[in-house]
Amino acid sequence: TLLAYLRQVPARQDRIALPDPAHPGRNLEIPLDPQIAPQANAARYFKRAAKAERGLKEIPPRLSAVEAEAHGLEVLLARVRALEDGGHDTARPDDPTIDGDLEAALTKVPPSVARTLGIAPALPTSAAAAASAARGRRDEIPARLQPRRLRTAEGWDVLIGRSNEGNDYLTHQLARPEDYWFHVHGAAGSHVVLRRGKGKNEPSKRTIEEVSAWAAFYSQARTAGTVPVIVTRKKHVRRPKKGPPGLALCTHEKTLMVRPAEPPRDALADLATE
Repeated sequence: TLLAYLRQVPARQDRIALPDPAHPGRNLEIPLDPQIAPQANAARYFKRAAKAERGLKEIPPRLSAVEAEAHGLEVLLARVRALEDGGHDTARPDDPTIDGDLEAALTKVPPSVARTLGIAPALPTSAAAAASAARGRRDEIPARLQPRRLRTAEGWDVLIGRSNEGNDYLTHQLARPEDYWFHVHGAAGSHVVLRRGKGKNEPSKRTIEEVSAWAAFYSQARTAGTVPVIVTRKKHVRRPKKGPPGLALCTHEKTLMVRPAEPPRDALADLATE
């Protein structure tokens, strides 16, 4: 429209009303930049229109790609839910490719979305090493991450997470590879670690069952009669890269059926957690 009536446009106007080709009998008011010539204003509008037209051509394929990726994420989420047996925070790796697929999907999450979801971005190798060294220099565990500290009837030290963040810290930073790791199966609950120590001694069946009962108690299944509890070595437990706090994947696990039991008061202990 502006190009067709260019000769009728006075210089230094901030707007002009011209016939609207889409609606005969009506005028179309067009804003102008009074600092430039009418021809330059027309060129600017032409450039914007061309850009908008290109955008309209690019939107359908981009939208299709986004829809395909969204569908893939829905399928991946369904696989994770199936592994987690209804929403608890520990998945059995019956799906051998889920770990890699989940890590690959999380790398595509935009930083702004990752921050909203509470997913920490991956650190460069050097930064990760520096962060690890800094953690090693800390004399104390932050209060919000402090686990419950107990001792079994036979004298074995036990650590129990208090929150998703605390579970994550306990399992992936405090626990040693040969420690025993416990978690209720099929429900949300605390991560429980039985310190194995530096010797070759192994906890008795009685101790394993005692700690399993504690793991059942510190879970959403504490009121159930009999509860399945997973036990494995900590070296067989891992969290996918960028996975949310509390998510753990384990292998080589055994499942014990136990009755939830609250630790006795004399089980409380002042244990070193480093």
